[in-house]
Amino acid sequence: MNNELEQQSVPTKKEERGGFLFDALEMFVWSLAILLLLFTFVLRLCRVDGSSMENTLFHGENLLLYSFLYEPEQDDIIVFHLTGEDNGLEKMLVKRVIATGGQTVNIDFQNNTITVDGEIYKDEHAVLKNSSDMIVDRYLNLRPNWNYDAQNDTMTVTVPEGHLFVLGDNRNFSRDSRDSSIMFVDQRCVLGKVILRLSPFTVFS
Repeated sequence: MNNELEQQSVPTKKEERGGFLFDALEMFVWSLAILLLLFTFVLRLCRVDGSSMENTLFHGENLLLYSFLYEPEQDDIIVFHLTGEDNGLEKMLVKRVIATGGQTVNIDFQNNTITVDGEIYKDEHAVLKNSSDMIVDRYLNLRPNWNYDAQNDTMTVTVPEGHLFVLGDNRNFSRDSRDSSIMFVDQRCVLGKVILRLSPFTVFS
C-alpha cells in the first residue's frame, strides 16, 4: 500500500517538462516586464541623425540614454526635442551642454573662445569645418541671429533657470543655442544623457 502511494507521488517526465516550461515562461515574463520598465523610465535608445556632433558622434550611430531623475551638467551630451516652436525641427536633437540655468555664456568669434561665468570653457571637443569637410580657422561661418554684438563680434547670453545652452561639436554645421530657432533648451524637453554608443562601443562619462 505504501509503495503504491510513493509511486503515485513521483512526478512523471511530462509533469517535469510542464513545470520547467512554466518556470521558464514566468522568468521570461518577469524579465520582459523589467526591461519594459527600464526602457520606459530609466533608459532610452536613439540614433544620431546628421553631422552636428562630429567628430564625437556620427550619423547613423545608435546611442543609449540615461533618463531617470537626470539633471543635466556642463559637458554632458544630451538628446532633446523642441516643442511649441515653429522652427522646422520635428526630430530629436543631440548636442553638448555648455551652460545650465543661471550661468552667463560669452562666445568671442574673433578669438574662438567661450567663457562661462567669466571662466574659459575648455572647448576640446569642438571641430571647425568648412563645406569641404576640412578644419578651418574660423569659429563659425554664419554668425548667430540673436543676441549678437556685431561691433565686438561676440554673443553674450544668460541662461534662464530650468534651461540649457547647448552646442554641437561640429561647430560650423550645427543648429543649436546660437540659432534663434532653438535658443535655450527647456530641461523638461531633455530625453536623457548619452551614456553609451553601441557601435563602435564607447562609454561616455
